[in-house]
Amino acid sequence: MVIPFVSLNGTPEKNEDLVQVRAAIEAGNLKFGEAVRKGDAAAIAALYSEDATLMPPDSDMIKGKPGMQAFWDGGLKMGIKDAVLTTISVSAAGDYAYEIGKVLLTIQPSGQAAIQQAAKYVVVWKKAASGSWQLHVDIWNGLPVK
Repeated sequence: MVIPFVSLNGTPEKNEDLVQVRAAIEAGNLKFGEAVRKGDAAAIAALYSEDATLMPPDSDMIKGKPGMQAFWDGGLKMGIKDAVLTTISVSAAGDYAYEIGKVLLTIQPSGQAAIQQAAKYVVVWKKAASGSWQLHVDIWNGLPVK
């Protein structure tokens, strides 16, 4: 079942507002990729809301920025070298937006050749008091190897 986001007055967000939200989300995704390439788990965690929830495949839910940082630190140490996120669609209402997208990870464990892993994801973004958009709920799972 798909339930579209609506604004408080019951109508979908205006196109110009949605364009701005999508641009902010895509900018956040670029920052995410940059932080991965730098191996900076703290910078990745900074993109999440204080009460964020991460739902990695085949794992327990992880909550809060310290959990985000620990998770991504582990991933970087396992060899995640790059993350290219591609937004497919965005819907928004008020201080929340959801994004559907794909990610291509480059993973190179120590002493091994690099491999690429594709995944699909849904992220609920939350608008912070500062006006920035932060990852609030993040869930993904792998795509079949082609």
